Amino acid sequence: MKKMDSSIEAEKSFAADIYRDRAAINRKAQAVLASGSRQITIRLGNGELALARQQAEAKGLKYQTYIKMLLHEALMGNSATR
Repeated sequence: MKKMDSSIEAEKSFAADIYRDRAAINRKAQAVLASGSRQITIRLGNGELALARQQAEAKGLKYQTYIKMLLHEALMGNSATR
């Protein structure tokens, strides 16, 4: 019984960590979206798009929001190194 209780506690802890991580990612995505935006068109390879969709789904985000967030992070990282 003690082993089962330990397993349940571990699952609860894991679920709490996932919820906290998703909440942080969603706050970051909302901040990026709130900064103002303009609609554009971009061509991506099928493999890149599939990977972005898969990663976004794992993080609980829409794939377009996820791509925008990645682009924002890359641009900010490049400007910091200059």
